[in-house]
Amino acid sequence: MIKRQTSAALAILLATTACGGGGGGGGTVTTPPVAVVPTLGVSIAPATQTTAIDDLGNGTALGFAATVAGSTSDTVVADLKYDNRQLVLDGDVTRGTDGAYRVRFKPVAGLANGNYTGSMTFRLCREAACNTVYPGSTQSFAYTLTLQLGDWATFQRNAAHTGFVRATFDPAAFRKAWEWAPTGVYGVSPIASSNGLVYVTARDPDGTAVLRALSSSTGEQRWNYAIGRTAYHSGPAVGNGRVFVTTMTTSSTENAIVSVNAVTGEFAPPNATFASQWADFLQPTPYKDGLYIAAGYYGNFAYGYNYSSYTAWATDTKGSIWDGQTPAVDEQTVYYYSGKAIELIDRQTGEIKGSLTDPFFQSSGYDYHGAPILGSTGNVMAYSGHRGPSSPSILVNWSIADKAYKWRSANTYSTTPAVGGGRIYLSKSTPGELNVLDEETGRLLWGWAPPVDERMIGNTILTETIVFVSTNKSIYAIPIQGSSHVPVWSAPGGGEMAITPDGMLIVTGQAPEYGYPRALTAYRLR
Repeated sequence: MIKRQTSAALAILLATTACGGGGGGGGTVTTPPVAVVPTLGVSIAPATQTTAIDDLGNGTALGFAATVAGSTSDTVVADLKYDNRQLVLDGDVTRGTDGAYRVRFKPVAGLANGNYTGSMTFRLCREAACNTVYPGSTQSFAYTLTLQLGDWATFQRNAAHTGFVRATFDPAAFRKAWEWAPTGVYGVSPIASSNGLVYVTARDPDGTAVLRALSSSTGEQRWNYAIGRTAYHSGPAVGNGRVFVTTMTTSSTENAIVSVNAVTGEFAPPNATFASQWADFLQPTPYKDGLYIAAGYYGNFAYGYNYSSYTAWATDTKGSIWDGQTPAVDEQTVYYYSGKAIELIDRQTGEIKGSLTDPFFQSSGYDYHGAPILGSTGNVMAYSGHRGPSSPSILVNWSIADKAYKWRSANTYSTTPAVGGGRIYLSKSTPGELNVLDEETGRLLWGWAPPVDERMIGNTILTETIVFVSTNKSIYAIPIQGSSHVPVWSAPGGGEMAITPDGMLIVTGQAPEYGYPRALTAYRLR
């Protein structure tokens, strides 16, 4: 248990009394002052709380408000006792203008997923050491906390596109769970996952694009939504209680971002629209109440949609990228790679606030397959130049605050990186090799090579102890700690990978006789 105090204190006033009287000999008697400790009645709400928080920090915060009845001019210090093995204070304990103390907690960094229960004590004291407790101020707060994995919402999991899952998995528990490969279905997309469902787009034998929701645990289809005969469509993204698919039926300014209820699969208006001509798309990027895409009739546009106020903006970056990317997003900014720079766009208004110039850009076409990646040191990274899904490119890293280039990779890489723990995990295609770079400097830390007849493809997923990589023949789980990085698990068949909130590794793979993805394979990781 640990005790914490606030630094806020009120003015000190010692209450004293004295009395005098006459008597024989004219002497006086002094009565020592008596300290009076006033009663400060405290009530807290809620007194109990049950909440779930995912590894991305989403969920209802754990905490309470302590309302004080009574007053004193003495020093008042708020004192807390709680289990610091589970929780840490989320900010200072402060007293608002209404006289109530707000107390918020967050899970200790690295705390394993699971269920936690406990209680804490709140009280008001006269001094920091809490030798004197105000009567009536001691109250208890009980909690039940569930820590769980967050959604796989979009390209490389989240709006930062890090591909990082804050969880530990035991390779001894890995096993194949199910496979989904309907006859005649083709063009199976990378997935998104939430609500116990796996969302995927594919084409039926008649060419109709269809969004499907499968049970994450069994692969059983729960619902489907026919999108239509599109020229192009993206894989799904999930956020704001909806599933989104970017579509294009013909070259126009009225292409639709399909929006359906994430649980029922029913149409959830409105369908946002955007301009595009014969362009392909990565998954859109949801963030809080918004959705963000890269498109434009001649490319080079970033679009932002607010699904609470139903407002939208479109920003011309005047760049060199026609199609194939998705932006990164944080609280204030949308990050769009225009070729000439990373454009910093105000998330609310669409105004360009600044640019991070790419001094290494080489024009080699129109397309760009990838997304900016938000790092852990106030940095943003992106592949440089036009590129396809497996094009070799250098990785460039910028400081956002300094608006300056920091470093570029010495080698070219082709797979989608994962970032976490101050390191970047990405691979060369041919000859295949996973490299691990220091995020601060770009320095090569270690590498691993697959069998010589395999080339690296797809994306990279990082967990607390394992990095998952894919080749054209297999997927591998490689330990990231220690000096030995020999795979601890592998399975046949490679492709784009994702990890669902219930701990399933989903691989979008292709059968050897087909030139396009046509199946999903699920492996239970716990």
